[in-house]
Amino acid sequence: MPVRIDADARRRHIVDATLRLVMTGGLSAATFRKVAAEARLNIGSIRHYFADHETLIVAVATEVGDRMGRRLTRYPVAAAGDRPAAKRHLLRVIEELVPLDDERHREAVVLMEVIAASRLNPAFEPVVRQMAADLRTVLIDALAATGAPDPEHQAVHLAALISGLSLDAVTPHGSAGRATVRAVLEQHVDRL
Repeated sequence: MPVRIDADARRRHIVDATLRLVMTGGLSAATFRKVAAEARLNIGSIRHYFADHETLIVAVATEVGDRMGRRLTRYPVAAAGDRPAAKRHLLRVIEELVPLDDERHREAVVLMEVIAASRLNPAFEPVVRQMAADLRTVLIDALAATGAPDPEHQAVHLAALISGLSLDAVTPHGSAGRATVRAVLEQHVDRL
């Protein structure tokens, strides 16, 4: 009798292996040969689920975005009129989006790699644009609950702060440690 393979589980296994490779070596490290070795599969198995490198990387970026989205659902929006609760909610949401632990650090590294690559590779542009739109929506909703003036404009500002802090936290560009990132975010939310 042939062995049954759970296609969704196999795809997740391949995506997880790719995520590890991107984390340690960037997008160029995620060749089909290296992914197959990391996943302990043959290259044919990788090609069965992913037509090319771009499709695989889009799946990895989508998985990272989905993980962030699942964490965000743990924080329901505060009741209308409860400004302190709404500000606490906003801070929790923002903290889920920056590298404050190892998991979020890995996610930030992968996202930075894909975002940077989207400048030259149009295959990555749709997933990057969707993630940016999703981020804006989450931030606008959370900011609106705080009563902040012009939540759309504030969301742009906050998204830039999140991006900058994340870049500094995961690259030699800056030296923002986790405590600094958290303190800057708390200060920003307090000022709203």
